[in-house]
Amino acid sequence: MTAAQLHRRLTAGMGLAALAAYAAGAGWTADVGIAGAALGAAVVRPPSARWSALIERGTRILIVGLCAWMLYVAFVLSADFMPAVMAMLLLLLGGESLRSLETRNDGRLYLLSFALLVAATAFYPGLPFAAAFVAFIVLATLAMMAGHLRRQAERFHAPDVRVSRRMAGAMAALSAVTLTVAVGLFILFPRLPRTWNVQGRSGDGEVMAGFSDEVRLGQLGGRLSSNPEVALRVEFADSVPANAERMHWRGRSFDHFDGVRWSRTRGLPGPAMPGPAYLARWGGTSRRARIFGGPSGAEVLFGPHPVLAVQARSAIRAFQEPSGDVLYFGSDVPVYTVLYGPEAPPDGRLRAARRPDSRLLNPYLQTPAFTPAMKRLADSLTGPYADRLDKARSVERYFRQNFGYTLDLPRTRDEGTLEGFIFRRRQAHCEYFSTAMVMLMRTAGIPARNVTGFLGGEWNQTGGYLAVTGNDAHSWVEVWFSGLGWVTFDPTPPSRDDLVNRETGEAWAWPLRFWFDGMEHRWYRWVLDYDLDKQLGMARRLGDLFERDRERAFGDDGKRAPFRAPPMLPVAIAIGVAAAAAIWMRRGRSGPRSPEQRVYLALRRVYARMGMDGGGPLDFAERLARAAAPGWRPAGEVVRLYLRARFAGEDIGDAGRTRMRAALAEARAELRAARRDRSGSVTGGPAASSSPPRDREHAGV
Repeated sequence: MTAAQLHRRLTAGMGLAALAAYAAGAGWTADVGIAGAALGAAVVRPPSARWSALIERGTRILIVGLCAWMLYVAFVLSADFMPAVMAMLLLLLGGESLRSLETRNDGRLYLLSFALLVAATAFYPGLPFAAAFVAFIVLATLAMMAGHLRRQAERFHAPDVRVSRRMAGAMAALSAVTLTVAVGLFILFPRLPRTWNVQGRSGDGEVMAGFSDEVRLGQLGGRLSSNPEVALRVEFADSVPANAERMHWRGRSFDHFDGVRWSRTRGLPGPAMPGPAYLARWGGTSRRARIFGGPSGAEVLFGPHPVLAVQARSAIRAFQEPSGDVLYFGSDVPVYTVLYGPEAPPDGRLRAARRPDSRLLNPYLQTPAFTPAMKRLADSLTGPYADRLDKARSVERYFRQNFGYTLDLPRTRDEGTLEGFIFRRRQAHCEYFSTAMVMLMRTAGIPARNVTGFLGGEWNQTGGYLAVTGNDAHSWVEVWFSGLGWVTFDPTPPSRDDLVNRETGEAWAWPLRFWFDGMEHRWYRWVLDYDLDKQLGMARRLGDLFERDRERAFGDDGKRAPFRAPPMLPVAIAIGVAAAAAIWMRRGRSGPRSPEQRVYLALRRVYARMGMDGGGPLDFAERLARAAAPGWRPAGEVVRLYLRARFAGEDIGDAGRTRMRAALAEARAELRAARRDRSGSVTGGPAASSSPPRDREHAGV
C-alpha cells in the first residue's frame, strides 16, 4: 500500500469515527447514511480520477441547493436551520473523501471530521461517543503521520513509496502512546468548575402505569405496555438502605377526582408543613440520595417522603409547592440531592394525633356521586376502629388481601368504573387501588389524596446505583394525620412486584442493556464530570491503598504477616504492562537493524562529527552535494541504495550491500584526505592529531 492510499484510508476512517459519534446522538438519518457510504467506499477503494470529478460536480450542486434551503428555512419559515447545516457538513465530508488521491485536501478532511466530532458532543456524549472518540484520536494520529510521509515522498518525487508493516506498527504504537499520555494528562489536570450538567439523562419513552402528570381511569381493552427504560438513577450518599428496592419515589399528588380523572386544584393553599417539621415531629434521622435524570416531559423532582430539602446539582431551579410536590424549571436535565426523613413516624405518635382537622383540608374530602354501597363498604372497614391509623390500615389490608393486580385493561365500561372494579372485577392496576382507598377514606371523613411516582427499582452493580425504570411507575395513597402531616399507605397487592419483574425479565437484551447503562453512568460521573474534588478523592483512595498494604505487611506484633495479594497488585500489573510497552517501543527503534540501516547510520555519524547532519535521507544527500562536501558522491550512493532497500521494499542483495560498504569506506577515505589537506601535513601537526579515529563500532561493516 502506498503512502497516498494509506493516508486517504486513514482520513476516511477518521471521518467514520466522527460520524459514528454523531449518529449515536442524532440517529441514523438519510444524510448520515449517505456520508457513511461515501466514507466506507473511500476506505475500501478510493475512486478513479474520472469518477472523482463527477462526484465533485454533483457535490457542488447539492451544496448550492442546501444553501438555498437553509436560507429559506432561516429567513422565510423562521425555523431551525441547523439540520440543513449538519446535512451540508456531512455532504462535504463524504464528497471530500471521494476526491482523487492527487487532490491535496487532507487539511479539509481533518477540519470537517473534527467539526463533526464537536457537533456530536452537543447531542449525546455518552459511552458510544467515548469509543468513537478514542478511535478518532488513534486514526487522526496515524493519518497525520501518513500525511507527512506522503508529502515528503511527493517532495522528493517518490510517489510510489510503500509503507512496510513494521513502520505501520510503529505508527500505531505511537498513536497508542499519544492516547495514553492524553489520559494521564486528563487525570492530572481536572477541568474547571462549570454550571452546566453532563450527568443527568432523561428517561426514554412513556412509563408503564402509575406516574404521569394526569391520572385517568376507564381505559378499555388491551394491555398496559411494558417499559424497561431507566427513568431515574439513584446514588445513596450514606449506606444503601436495606429497603432500597422497595422505596416509594414520590412525584405528584392529586386532590380532585371526578369519577374518571384525577387533577390538581390550582392555588390550593395547603395544608403546608415545612420539611424540617416532619423530622422534628416524626423523629429519626435524615438521609441523602443523589438522583440523576427523570422521566421525559415531567418537570417533577422525586424523593422518598418526607422530602426535607432539595439541592440542585445541575442548572435547574427547584421549588416546593404547599402540597409538598417538588417541581423545577430550566432547560437542563435534573441532577439533585434529596434530604429525606424516616419512612413513617412510630405508631404511638400516629395514634396520638387526634386533633381536629383544619378547614384547609376540605378539598381532600371531595368525592363524586357514589352509590350507597360505597358508604356501606367504608363504614364496614373503618367503623370498628377508633384510631385513624387502624382505619387506614384496615382499608389497605382489605385490598392487599382480597384483590389481584393485572395489566389487562377492563373490557367493558361497567368494569372500567371505580365501583365496577371494587364490587365486580376486583383486579386492576395500581391507579384503581390508590383511587379506591382514597375514596373510601374520604367517605369515612378522613382527608386523603392520590400520589404518583415510582416504587422500588433494581440495583445496578456495575454503576453502583438504584435503577428505577418505567415498569416501576406506581400510584399510592397519603393520609393526613393532624400535627404529623401526610403519611404513606400502599393498597396495591404484592402480586404487582412479580408481574413487573416478569415484564422486565422477558426482554432478552435486558441484562446487556442494564450493564451498558451502568457503564455509561460511570462514564458520565468519572469522565465527563471529572473535577478537582474527584481528583483529590482518587488521590486519597490511592494513598489509602498503599497505607493498607503497609499495614497488612506487618502484624500487630511488628512481625511480618503471611503473604496476601495486596489490593495494589492490579496497579502494579498495569505499571509493568506500560513499562513493557515502552521497552518494546524503544527496542523497535534501537534494536536489531538490517545491514543497510547499519551502513546508513554509520555514514550519518561520520558526517555528524563535521556538523553536516540533519533532515531525512534525501535532504542529507542534497546538502552534501550542494556543499561539495568531501565524499559526497559515495555518500549519495549509500543513501540511494538505502532508500531502495528501506522504503521501496527492494532486495538489493549481497552485491548491493557490498557496494554500500565500499561507498562508506570511500567517503571516509575522502574525509580523512580532506582533513590532512587542511592540516598541511600527513604525519604530524596539531591538526593531524585531531583527526577522528576509525569508527570501531562499524569497522567491520
